[in-house]
Amino acid sequence: MTIEEKNEMYSKTVQKHIKGRKSKTIALIVLPCVGVAISLLLSGAGKIKQTEISEATVLDSMSIGEFLEQNANGSAIYTGDIKAVDPAICSEESGEYISFHHTIKQEITIYDEKSEKYETETTTISDESDSCPKIEIDNIIVPTGRFHDLPVYSKTRSEGAASNQFKTNFSYTPAHLEGTFFLKCKNGEVASVRYYESADVAGEINNRFSIARVIMWIFIIGIEVFLVIDIIKTSKTIKIVESKIQ
Repeated sequence: MTIEEKNEMYSKTVQKHIKGRKSKTIALIVLPCVGVAISLLLSGAGKIKQTEISEATVLDSMSIGEFLEQNANGSAIYTGDIKAVDPAICSEESGEYISFHHTIKQEITIYDEKSEKYETETTTISDESDSCPKIEIDNIIVPTGRFHDLPVYSKTRSEGAASNQFKTNFSYTPAHLEGTFFLKCKNGEVASVRYYESADVAGEINNRFSIARVIMWIFIIGIEVFLVIDIIKTSKTIKIVESKIQ
């Protein structure tokens, strides 16, 4: 390869890295702007939710059925319990549930002489899931599909030797559950029910949106740090390649 050909090759490489650095620099500038825009959207969505909560009727001296008789359309907050109608039953676990998912997997660890590494082979022995069709809340019954954000608990256990284990994973929502529920009603029916752990629904909503913003900014900062490091590396590479051009 002649000197001219080498110089041409190095020049193309430099231009390629310069374009890449430019794209990364633009992303470095644009990403925080996107983060600010998303933060504003989250704040707006949070305020809308807060307004919905503040306008809802708190059912402290009225049943849900009575509320529906007086308000064909509207929203309400009910604090109390719910229970599964015709609860789901797992063949491998005792108890009754609103919904559950139960799996048993076998993990066999063997030594591969070719790769000289231990490899794990996983086989699903059983996979069972079910949910109840309806849920009773106060003095009415609502289809299960209209409930949202119900808590899901889980437990795992392992049996057998380390090289041949049977792992059981069980996630479930119990048949009986207490909490605070935000109801949206339409045409005299409960259209949706959203679960909240505490009676301070407004505070819980605010916490959820705050956590979402924090997670988003952690993600953005992580990408920003990666881009800065990558831009520095690219700049060093450009200088090295440029020094080879005669």
